[in-house]
Amino acid sequence: MFFITMKKFSTVLFLISFTLAVKAQVQPPNLTVNVKSATQTFTEIQPYGKVDLEDLQMKQCDFEKDASAEVLQDVERISYDGNTELLRDATRQTITQGAKLKVERHRRIKIFTDYGRGAGNVRLTYENDGYGNPIGNLEAETINLVDGKIQITPFDKKGVYTEKIDRWRSALVFALPNVKPGSIIEFKYTSSQIPQAWYFQTNIPTRYTELETDYLGRLNARTVAHVKQPYQKNIGKTDDEKQIRAMVNVHSLPQEPYMTSEKDNWQRIELFDNEMLIHTWDGIGKELINFANFGGEFNQGVAGDGPIIKHAKSLKSNDEKIAFIFDTVKNAMKWDDITNFYTYQVTSQAWNKKTGNSAEINFILYNLLKKAGVNAFPMVISARDNGRMSPANPNLYAFNNMVVYVPVDTAKFYVMDATNKFGLFNAIPYDDLNSFGLSVNTDNGKTSMVPLEVDAPVIQSVFLNAEIKPEGKITGTAEITSDSYNKITAVKKYKTHGEKKYLDTLRNNDNNIKISSFKMENMDVDSLPLSQKIDFVADLTGSDENYIYF
Repeated sequence: MFFITMKKFSTVLFLISFTLAVKAQVQPPNLTVNVKSATQTFTEIQPYGKVDLEDLQMKQCDFEKDASAEVLQDVERISYDGNTELLRDATRQTITQGAKLKVERHRRIKIFTDYGRGAGNVRLTYENDGYGNPIGNLEAETINLVDGKIQITPFDKKGVYTEKIDRWRSALVFALPNVKPGSIIEFKYTSSQIPQAWYFQTNIPTRYTELETDYLGRLNARTVAHVKQPYQKNIGKTDDEKQIRAMVNVHSLPQEPYMTSEKDNWQRIELFDNEMLIHTWDGIGKELINFANFGGEFNQGVAGDGPIIKHAKSLKSNDEKIAFIFDTVKNAMKWDDITNFYTYQVTSQAWNKKTGNSAEINFILYNLLKKAGVNAFPMVISARDNGRMSPANPNLYAFNNMVVYVPVDTAKFYVMDATNKFGLFNAIPYDDLNSFGLSVNTDNGKTSMVPLEVDAPVIQSVFLNAEIKPEGKITGTAEITSDSYNKITAVKKYKTHGEKKYLDTLRNNDNNIKISSFKMENMDVDSLPLSQKIDFVADLTGSDENYIYF
């Protein structure tokens, strides 16, 4: 709190400049594990249906007291049976019936709170390989302790339904019955598809987790570990046919501010087979060009694009052309909330309907830019919630979105996503930051791996000029100048909630402050920072005959 005596009041000029920088997540220290107690507890993995009474009576997680639920055990075994050649779809690399691979998984979870009941909603994702549902032998049950007796409630398989995620992915979805605080839920299944990774860590703590692989040598496959704490079991080298990796007492890692993706930060083992290892990024680029729902969208026109192209070409600078076409597409199109790097419908249909997925909208943007003479390229990326793409491991599975890449010079480029109504052509979409994008040359399939980073500081400045008066009031003006992500945030709040609610946030909902005049400038001009000009009056509460407090 500041104070000024009434005998020495004067005009006060405040000049405050704030610089907003990205805050990096601090890595936690290595976790310590009581291996002895864990080894005693897990002398053998409990089979499906066999539950210890002490687990049913347990009230909280031993090593994470406030957890809403705890994975008691999660075990997966992957084996290869027979000499049949591994077959894969040329585009998605999906395992087909030609491979005799068997994945067996058993997962058991203890529920502690009402919030933890959400663990009873299960979603098993798989690739659509043209040979039907690869998940079989599904069993699930809920176990409760009722009046000192164990009560088992099996789930009804009629309640399982298939959810189509996109053209190449689906999910089996089901909910376990009679789940409440104190319950233990478990399910098991088999599959013919190898997961991309085994996660020792999730958003709830895990008491025991184990991956056993017995196929790697025959398929020339390998594993890549991203772990911080020691294994409780560590059998076999990384290139051995059979390997076992297990951990105990793995703390949860929930979503945190500024975190890229939970998957990027969870302790895990990634699995790569020989079909994925022989790929290069250029090879993937050529596959994308040959894929009709990607390469087939190059150089496509849309109805009425003539006047758009003509106006864009009349503009003097490339930035003006880019800004005009970007704003035209993002304002004309409605995103259907589906993110993908390939189209479901041809872009001309999406344009006519004024609705499309992310690839359809951004292919429209790409084609209009190319026709206007802008050196643009389609770029495939992995958005924040899909996990960070690794340049060292060429992998078609890594992508889940398509954006537009425009190299300006050797030091400057633009990455645009026209699905975001509040995005700027000269600001990399926030959800794509601190990862990599793969730019595809549509003529020859050559690719370029581009780090999606912002080196320049993102600045917001506040200039305030105010006069404190003897009667305990303050009058003044303020000007807030915001660029890049600060501008996007402010404009989104203003247009989403309206001016009244937006001004309430500026006042911090303080009724002692009255805004008499408010003006926004450059709201719709991407190349200029947002300027907010404010006239205000405030009552300085707490002032008395001797002091003015503010």
